[in-house]
Amino acid sequence: MAFSLAVTDTIKTFKDLQMRCNLYQAEDDNFFTEWEQDLPELNDTEQTEIARIKQIYNYQRLDGFLLEGTVNLILLSPLLKLAGFFDPPFKIRSPYGIELEITDPVETIRGFIDALVIQEQLWLLVLESKRNGIPLGVALPQLLAYMLAQPQPHQTAYGLATNGDEFMFLKLTTGENPRYDNSRTFTLLPRRHELGQVLRILKRLGEIIK
Repeated sequence: MAFSLAVTDTIKTFKDLQMRCNLYQAEDDNFFTEWEQDLPELNDTEQTEIARIKQIYNYQRLDGFLLEGTVNLILLSPLLKLAGFFDPPFKIRSPYGIELEITDPVETIRGFIDALVIQEQLWLLVLESKRNGIPLGVALPQLLAYMLAQPQPHQTAYGLATNGDEFMFLKLTTGENPRYDNSRTFTLLPRRHELGQVLRILKRLGEIIK
């Protein structure tokens, strides 16, 4: 008999992903190269906008941790716009509820995604933002569980996890033997921050999934 559980209550660790979803990290170094190869350069306008986003972030960050909604507003939304995800052929649905079905035992895990980029009803890029200050590792199992719920069994999915201070990209292939891998962590805290690199990767992923 099927029953429903919240993603946050059911998939909390990478061990949960292995046991419940048969999901393991890829061992091939060439599995996820999209975050470091063939990245587009930023034009002057994009570099100016990145500097402005960083300036706003620094100001809002002065009083301490930023809540999830603020991270979405001052970081994720401007980045998505600069990367072209507000323009055709992409559609934004945020927030968006999804389901993940797993067997043995048969369960339906219901989840909630903060932002979802959709192209022709295919879920291609998932964004999961956690409250500023929470380690990224806490978000990754939940984000991967969300990504497993995509409707196309052989469609590659990409994800982005952020706590506001740091960003990490993920790639997931599904099917009988699903595999994932993640990028290194990109940080926004230093003066010589890496937000421009995050935008370059987003633009590259946009080119791939069009």
